[in-house]
Amino acid sequence: MRLPVAPICLLFVIASLAQLIAQRPPAFDVVSVKRYQPDARGRVDDAISIFPGGRLSAPGATLQGLITTAYGLLDIQVVDSGRMLGFARYQIEGRTNPDVTLAAARAMLRTLLTERFGLVTHRETRELPVYVMTVDRKPGAQLSRSGPECAMPKGPNGAPPPPPPPGGPTAGRILSLNGYASRCGSLFFNSTNGGHWSLREMTMARFTERLVGFVGRPVLDRTGLDGAFDIDLTYTPDNPVVDTSNAPNAPSLITALREQLGLRLESTRAPVEVLVIDRVQTPTEN
Repeated sequence: MRLPVAPICLLFVIASLAQLIAQRPPAFDVVSVKRYQPDARGRVDDAISIFPGGRLSAPGATLQGLITTAYGLLDIQVVDSGRMLGFARYQIEGRTNPDVTLAAARAMLRTLLTERFGLVTHRETRELPVYVMTVDRKPGAQLSRSGPECAMPKGPNGAPPPPPPPGGPTAGRILSLNGYASRCGSLFFNSTNGGHWSLREMTMARFTERLVGFVGRPVLDRTGLDGAFDIDLTYTPDNPVVDTSNAPNAPSLITALREQLGLRLESTRAPVEVLVIDRVQTPTEN
């Protein structure tokens, strides 16, 4: 028995449409892109998050921030030799599946950058100055395994204890695309004692990413330490913005890492994957 020609054509069209849908890269259901308008207090919020219900919110993101978030890279891994990214900020709102994963959300952000900003890139491997982080001998006294309950962050010596984190359950699931969602609070403190970090539930991978902004180059984790840790670190910044003259015992950051945490940073050069910006354009607002 031979099927009529029309049903065969219809089946072919349906199959083709299904294939096109399957091949389309992940994208937000709806998205709005506008130039950033500062609020009355001049406060800039560069967080990129998905709130309960699947609402995408990026109230003041730069192109650099959108790209590093979408591709899971550090700033130093984005090569913009043509200075095309600029410093403009954008307010982006969108909608997606409430249960979207971090990987899927970042893929959707890459689609947005391609379709709305005309972003064209290519990847290269370049040899860059890096730090390799290893365990010096054994973990230091101020690096300890996180427990089942959140430990209270500690202030530096002589400082009043920090207020307890706000209580009560979070109303829904918030997915942070360019931050570190954690059920435990952390503390960053600058005083005449220098810099002080009291971090809770911090993996070594996340800790090395946090160090990048302070040491100015990629940090490769070679500690072999798995799981989450509580970290308390006090140091003198290389370029302090406060008077540290009454705290002569506060060591430099690299020395504090070794003495207080038992972690060593060694300077070397290593192949690092970078993302080269070939083309980008100003998006049409909607």
